[in-house]
Amino acid sequence: MRPPILLATALALLACAPDRRDTANATTAALLPVPRPPTPSDSACPRDGRWRPCSLEDRINKAGLAFKPAGDSARVPYLAVPGLRYRLGKSATLVALFYADSTAGAANTAPLDPLRLTPRGDSLGAWPSVPSEVIRSANLIAVLLDASETQAERVRLALQAGAPVVIPPR
Repeated sequence: MRPPILLATALALLACAPDRRDTANATTAALLPVPRPPTPSDSACPRDGRWRPCSLEDRINKAGLAFKPAGDSARVPYLAVPGLRYRLGKSATLVALFYADSTAGAANTAPLDPLRLTPRGDSLGAWPSVPSEVIRSANLIAVLLDASETQAERVRLALQAGAPVVIPPR
């Protein structure tokens, strides 16, 4: 009489035991990377390889700089696009010029002094002070005014790391 009881007990234990395939799938699922939750800037800012105000603000903020829009634009007579003005720290200003592409930006600024973004021979041009730095990255030209060396370096490193990454559609 013992063999049927042992057989019944063994079958009952097997029926209650978790399926090895389910355990393997759960283990595999636990090892897969968890997708990063979207950040607020992901949905609002297209990632097509071009600089836009939202991608500039995101990049500079992630570089750890106090950075906020000044709420106005800067119109320079010899530049084809208006610049957006930003406050950087307590006293510096960044004027961002967003062109359709890098070729348009290069063509518009070719006759200008590349270090000051002013007409050649004119150190000030239409800027309120001599530019501390002019940074070019893809379709963006950023002009820093009254920036410290540290601010200029951090902005330069953040922008010259490249334009926002292109994310292909799914």
